[in-house]
Amino acid sequence: MFRIKNLSLTIRNQILLKEIHLEAKSNQITGLIGRSGSGKSTLFRLALGLLPKVKGYQWKGQMDWNGISLGKEMNPKLQPVFQDPFGSFSPFGTMGELLLEPIRIQKNLFLNHKEKTEAENQIKVFCEKFDLPISLLSKTKQELSGGQLQRFAILRAILLKPEFLLLDEPVTALDVLVQKKIAEELKSINLENKLGMLIVSHDLGFLSYMCDEIFVLEDGVITEFGNPKLLLKDPKSNLLKELIQSRDHSFGGATSSSESSN
Repeated sequence: MFRIKNLSLTIRNQILLKEIHLEAKSNQITGLIGRSGSGKSTLFRLALGLLPKVKGYQWKGQMDWNGISLGKEMNPKLQPVFQDPFGSFSPFGTMGELLLEPIRIQKNLFLNHKEKTEAENQIKVFCEKFDLPISLLSKTKQELSGGQLQRFAILRAILLKPEFLLLDEPVTALDVLVQKKIAEELKSINLENKLGMLIVSHDLGFLSYMCDEIFVLEDGVITEFGNPKLLLKDPKSNLLKELIQSRDHSFGGATSSSESSN
């Protein structure tokens, strides 16, 4: 279980998060929704150990994965997928080489022939599952679309055999058809592999489609949480009320796995 308890975070005496409580079950998809600038992505980076105190961040409270403390360094059992698919990959090397890079690091920069062959075969299996032609492995990131790169980012995270995924605005920069395709892929991964996820987003439609439970972040505090259907039926927070009134599309309807998102 991914758990946050009594977490407060400041930067240069400015309060970003205050007394945050959040629990994400290991086999479910949990969402954290908030306005842009609400601190949700900061919380994401803190969980990954990416907020050093030398840059002015100060925090107190508890954050752990199955009892293992988080916040000071990256835990390999948790793997991230970031918002910007183009910024997630180096401009140097082919996609096939870049996908192997984290595995090389995990194996102290060396893969023997058997390990490399196994990893390459696994990559091909996931490419087929993610509707990514094998020919893309020989291309650089500059030759791929945002939707293709984001699927490769998810693929790369899964290759490291994590116990939990942390996803920061994973579809925000993509068009609606690509969003739906990636949503289907993530839900399939969760169901087939029982791989839990925490998705940080400001997109209510996406999270209501994806998640078993949603936490609402307003002004640095959690104002409500629960099953998406129940929250949308009777919202208590100002944020949810405003989002429900203003949203112009929803993932709540059926989506087809045949929809193209190249």
